[in-house]
This record gives sequence, structure tokens and C-alpha cells, in this order.
Amino acid sequence: MTDSLALQTLPPRAAAVLFDMDDTLVDSEFAWFAAIEELWTEAGGDPSGRGMLGGSLADLTREYVAEYPSADEAAVERRLRELLAKHLDGAVRPMPGAPELLGRLSAMMPITIASNSPSDIVAQVVRALGWAGLFTAALGTEDVAAPKPAPDLYLAAAAACGVDIADCVVFEDSPVGAAAARAAGAFVVTVGPAAVGLGDVAVGSLLDDAVAGWQPEVIR
Repeated sequence: MTDSLALQTLPPRAAAVLFDMDDTLVDSEFAWFAAIEELWTEAGGDPSGRGMLGGSLADLTREYVAEYPSADEAAVERRLRELLAKHLDGAVRPMPGAPELLGRLSAMMPITIASNSPSDIVAQVVRALGWAGLFTAALGTEDVAAPKPAPDLYLAAAAACGVDIADCVVFEDSPVGAAAARAAGAFVVTVGPAAVGLGDVAVGSLLDDAVAGWQPEVIR
């Protein structure tokens, strides 16, 4: 069913498709919120309003250390990583429409993940869902110099596919991620309500007709 958020059609041609992971391809933001709640609660603090949609582990670590200056930054980052892995274990699920979209596109052209999650968390999710064979690359924050909103992840994803970023289509759900994709120079499809107006096309979900019926010609 066509969603009311759809603004226009997706491009007719693409060399590669680059995906954000959390809440774009997989229902995993719950693990971030659970990790935040557990970390702040351990310190006797209030986890309300912590973190931001599409933010990185480094962002959360800095936020925590700003509130608790005596905390060891490296130890906080390790604890957050442990908590994320714990809450994702056995619980991650694909977003509706993601398996079908990935299966169709991976048979046509290179596809990648470019996520603001840590690289080992990306690997954990991809492995858990049996998706390893679908992606040319599955990149996380340790694979680049700077996380989103810097363009590094999307530029690295395009490079891994051996294509020009200008010929790539990115699917993103967050303002931070959409900004990164725009800065990189990709065509940006925003998914869901959080980043409407920040990309080139907005769709309500991966089940939208504009996505489900998309059969781009491959730029070679």
C-alpha cells in the first residue's frame, strides 16, 4: 500500500544501494534505549531523554562523561558495547519489507550497510539474521575516521562497491544519517517520519509501493 509520506518516485538507475541499519533495516533501536537505561541507572542517574536517533556509541559516551566527569571514557564505551550486544542477542528482527528488498536488490547490484553502530554490533546483527552473503560490505563506526553526520561511512560504502557515490541510493531513517548521506553526495530516501524533508524522497516504510516496486536499471 502506498504510504502518505511518499513524495516522489525513486531514481530509475543506480550503481549500488547503501543502507543504514538501526530502524531502517532492523528493529534494533530498542537495544540502544535499553543500554542507555541500564547504564544511567547503574550510576543512579535518570536515563530520560538520553541519546539521539541515529547517534553513535561515541556520542553516548561523551554525553555520559559530561554528566559524570570522573567516569573513565574507555570503560564507559566498553560497558555500552557490552550492553548493546546483550540486549540485541536473540532479539533483533528485520523491519517489515527489509528481507524482500535486500534479496531483490542484492541479486541486481552491490548493496552495503553503513551504520552508526559499532562494527562488531553490525557484524552481530548481520550474522544473527543470516544476511552475510547479501552485502558487499557491512560497515560500522570503527571502519571510518568519523561517524555520521560526517559523510565517511557512505563514502566508504560506495568505495567498497567500486562505484561513484553520486550513483548510489541511500536508505536512512534519522536526521543524522540523512545529513551524512546528503553530505556524501548520494540520492537519499528517508524512511519513516523522523527525517521527512531531509532527503530526496520520503517513504513511510520499506513496504511502500515506491520501494516494493522499485526495479532500477543498474549503472555499470
